[in-house]
Amino acid sequence: MRNLITIIILSHLFISCNTRHKKESKKENIFVLSETKWECKIADGCINFYKFKSDSSFVFYSCEMEDEYFGDYYFRNDTLFLDQKGSIYDKDLSKKSTERTERKLYELVIKDDKLKHLFMSNWIDDKWVKSDFKFNEAYSYKKVD
Repeated sequence: MRNLITIIILSHLFISCNTRHKKESKKENIFVLSETKWECKIADGCINFYKFKSDSSFVFYSCEMEDEYFGDYYFRNDTLFLDQKGSIYDKDLSKKSTERTERKLYELVIKDDKLKHLFMSNWIDDKWVKSDFKFNEAYSYKKVD
């Protein structure tokens, strides 16, 4: 009986510590991005960038589209998810306009101090549908501040 109680107590402590570590790790990942800017040179005079804010939101500027997109970011394990919800131009369009920016979910990884896109999903019929879109392997975002 005494051994059983010891095992239960040790199990509880292990689970408690492991859960706390996951929560701290999640906060640590968000802190790494908070108030940072990451750039990727697409061509001469054309630089795309991400700005990450402390409230888990982000802004993405696309020099090709001359547009600024926004959304929220979060981590699942070591994968960064960017839930792109719209464009700054959407406010000028009706809710039913086909010109409005489509909602997208990007999966990225931070490796060797670079952001690299892995996958993209589209929001279709109230669920995420993985796209066949292939990201250019040469493009990665470097932290500038």
